[in-house]
Amino acid sequence: MLFLLFGSVYCCRPFFKRQAVLWEALAESEEKHHNPCMRFTFFLFFFALCLSTPSQAENAVPATFYFPVLPANAFSSAKPQLVPLAASGPLDGSHPGVTRAIIIIHDESRDAPAALATVAALAGSLNSSLILLAPQFLLPSDVVRFADHLPSKGQNFAAWQVLNWVDGSPSMPIPHHRSLSSFTVVDLLLMAVTDRSFFPDLDSVVVAGFGTGANFVQRYAFFSSAADVLTSQGFDLRFVVADATSYLYPTAVRPLGGKRGFGMIDPASCPAFQDYPYGLRKLNPYAKRVGANAAKLNYGLRHVFYLNAPTADPLPATLCPAMLQGSNGAMRADNYKLYLRSLYGSLAEQNHVFFKTVGGVNDAVSLFGSACGMTALFGNGSCSPPIRFGL
Repeated sequence: MLFLLFGSVYCCRPFFKRQAVLWEALAESEEKHHNPCMRFTFFLFFFALCLSTPSQAENAVPATFYFPVLPANAFSSAKPQLVPLAASGPLDGSHPGVTRAIIIIHDESRDAPAALATVAALAGSLNSSLILLAPQFLLPSDVVRFADHLPSKGQNFAAWQVLNWVDGSPSMPIPHHRSLSSFTVVDLLLMAVTDRSFFPDLDSVVVAGFGTGANFVQRYAFFSSAADVLTSQGFDLRFVVADATSYLYPTAVRPLGGKRGFGMIDPASCPAFQDYPYGLRKLNPYAKRVGANAAKLNYGLRHVFYLNAPTADPLPATLCPAMLQGSNGAMRADNYKLYLRSLYGSLAEQNHVFFKTVGGVNDAVSLFGSACGMTALFGNGSCSPPIRFGL
């Protein structure tokens, strides 16, 4: 069930400093890869960190805000586009003692408050040192349905076609606004929580998702524009992928089944098997800006945790490109583990951790609450005994 977030708008002070850092890094990447179109195609976003007058519906979900984003090449009369954001606390003001940020991506239900509540319940006493954020990616029908409860009747809210938010595709066009990638929303959240002006003690960030949200996180780990900025500044950045229904393969090989390893697939049997988000062909605008080669090189360096139950997912993705990865979620995770090790070697051993829970329950509580899930979210990230919890 969808719970549309009602709350307050961050709107007063433009967050220029951290955006400048991201822009400078991308400009360097543009020069390095000799891509003259990158500056034109990249949307430099500015957003604000000052709380305005609460909306009348604020009490529906107390810790909820509208997160504004505005492209640099927006129309001169454009207002920021808003994305609902469930949060354990505000982004403005100073938050000493907060050492870790966790961005939670909801699943197909798009229930961001529930996704945040699950992680908050698992965190327990650690919540005092955490900032939890869960953006909600709306459908156009959500905006229409709740228009009477939203600022300006919802005219400035970003919305995506069904499941387009999962792979970072652009939002639906709305009058006087440019489209917005769902991946850019997370980029800007990462830049916000790593601003030392507001979070002086923060040293680690986790991006986590379950189910469809895990699909988002796995693809985002390939293409994130903010990830390299954060790691270059010394932040510990992790991605937690819980019960993904499929994975992105950066090369054209797929598992052949049994002990046959991996090999080429006859394109006639599944013409779209290498199309994004299953492969690196036909990338969307956000992914295309990063580029297939850069994504392939970057992914081996990402710290990614893959959490799965040992039994088959009762509702696996059944499209042809997903079925080529294995008949169910558990098999797809096993195959992907072998694939990454064949592709990246020791880098995969070091940075990509696969963990199966004890028991056959495929739900967010069981996977995030497993021993490896807990240390990936809240601990030192070591899934080998002895596992330590705490920050």
